[in-house]
Amino acid sequence: MEMNLNIRSRSSLSGDFMNADEEAAWLAEKLLSLAPAEGEPVKVTVNVLGSEVGGGLGRAREMAVASVDASGKVTDWRVEEVGWDVLHDQDPEGSHHGRIVTFMRENQINAVVAGHAGPPMVNTLVKLGVFPVLGLTGDAREAAAAAATRYREVIKGQAA
Repeated sequence: MEMNLNIRSRSSLSGDFMNADEEAAWLAEKLLSLAPAEGEPVKVTVNVLGSEVGGGLGRAREMAVASVDASGKVTDWRVEEVGWDVLHDQDPEGSHHGRIVTFMRENQINAVVAGHAGPPMVNTLVKLGVFPVLGLTGDAREAAAAAATRYREVIKGQAA
């Protein structure tokens, strides 16, 4: 299962795009402060369309919230109707991202899986310490497990 982060971060020092190693270290640093304790499950939310990964995060109708243990097993799975598909264009500028931020915080999300998200949303997620995993398709539970595994790899790379 291929994962596309597509963050394309710029260095705060030079303004140039970071190379892959620099970007990985930068991302891990952002995520580390909110990482679960050793042995605790990773909380992953997935834009779902039935049992498959859905499309754009900002227009999700339903989001699954999964707990994934250290072995990569999904130990808890629930689906919430969020209605972001309808609400996306109804509220004033900024309130839609606020709604998504609230969902991430209330559910203590570490990683999010969606077909895609715009650069402003990706930026918001990273600032929250949420690992964006974009471009996945297929089974939503498998995607949650894959995202949790990748999240743990990124965190371990920085914690070492």
